[in-house]
Amino acid sequence: MSVKVRIPSPLRSYTNGADVVEAQGASVAEVLNSVKAAAPGIETRLFKGPAQLNRFVNVYLNDEDIRFLKNLETPVKEGDEISIVPAIAGGSADCVNVKVRLSTAMRGFVGGADAVEVCGHTVGDVLTQVAANSNGLQSRLFKHVGQVSSSVNVFLNDENIRFLRNLDTPLRVGDEISVLPHAVGG
Repeated sequence: MSVKVRIPSPLRSYTNGADVVEAQGASVAEVLNSVKAAAPGIETRLFKGPAQLNRFVNVYLNDEDIRFLKNLETPVKEGDEISIVPAIAGGSADCVNVKVRLSTAMRGFVGGADAVEVCGHTVGDVLTQVAANSNGLQSRLFKHVGQVSSSVNVFLNDENIRFLRNLDTPLRVGDEISVLPHAVGG
């Protein structure tokens, strides 16, 4: 059966910006697994482990917290609506929302947008998500897994990540990443 799933803004990069997706399943777990299959990378934001929700996310079925129903085994029916809501609490956040600015040559891979907003812990997390949610950007950004292509420069707040901790550079609130082609010349 088909169920609407509301996606919060920090997770919309996985769904190409969609705030609502249709998913199939007979239980909340099956529906979330359907979303996971259609939105690569979102599983680490939703699940801590097999059949265990991440503590930084709350899931509601028709405005009722599934923890007070049958949790992931809560049955769903046609027309139900599931809402994924980031947990609101103090302390350290699960990830940091950052803006990723793309050069003109790369905008076609993300539907023409000059920037996308993505949530992650490190520059590598964010670039991996941007690449996964694009149409062909992976080969332009990465030479190998875990290595930025030499044909691009990646800056975190005007500082080339090659002079920081490269892809392992941690992110803070307010950070901005820019991806530009490597300039050569004489």
